[in-house]
Amino acid sequence: LPIHGIGGIGKTTFARLIYNDPKFNCYSQVWVHVSQRFDSNKIYKSIILQLSGKESLANESEMIHSCFKKLLRGKKILIVLDDLWEDNQFLLQELKDMLYHDESNITILVTTRSERVAERICTNLQPHKILPLTNDMCWDIIKQRSGFKDRNDKEQLMGIGQEIARKCGGVALAALSLGFTLRSMNFDEWMKVKDSDIWNEPVSKDFSLPNQVLASLMLSYSYMSPCLKPCFTYRATFPKGHRIVKDGLIYQWIANKTTLEYAAL
Repeated sequence: LPIHGIGGIGKTTFARLIYNDPKFNCYSQVWVHVSQRFDSNKIYKSIILQLSGKESLANESEMIHSCFKKLLRGKKILIVLDDLWEDNQFLLQELKDMLYHDESNITILVTTRSERVAERICTNLQPHKILPLTNDMCWDIIKQRSGFKDRNDKEQLMGIGQEIARKCGGVALAALSLGFTLRSMNFDEWMKVKDSDIWNEPVSKDFSLPNQVLASLMLSYSYMSPCLKPCFTYRATFPKGHRIVKDGLIYQWIANKTTLEYAAL
């Protein structure tokens, strides 16, 4: 079941809603973040670990396949392959062959930014494309995240906010980011966000996100409190898709801050 759409549009959020649906409570569930660097062994081992609770030491494809047959036999399983980029037909077919078993009831949900990947990973179903939000939907998200209804100056901000919503390009992540950013801002700061030159800056082709998302994230960072910026940038040390433990991250922040303070003495 392939889901595709541009970055930040809500593919992973949609997949998570399905994953958490009570209808799948009787299923064994697996969530794998695939990412741009496709590594089939890493995918297989992650599935084995989540289904068995044990890390697989097997490296040979025959051994992994044998392990899969035992784990998948006679079970209902929901597997989410999140953020798949690989479009090599051979590798995708190999992945499908590994996960397909006659004796199992396996549902595989795939999220990808590429329509081509979505079509290649599934030939018997029409891929589901997540369409951009309307401007009104983006404005609703911004209002919700910015605490708009509780503001005394909401009548003044209404028109400005609607113009900012149009700059989101229908991308949910852009609206969410801007909503949080605007929460603590006054009228003049809302105007600065609306009129910022960042909306018109060209984006490097190296980026895989729409301009609206990058612009909103850059604006959020530029208006972030100076004491929070190092905490935010520290997260870049974790690979994409890494499951961050909140308390562990906080302790690392504290340790890093203490180290820097000692170094300054």
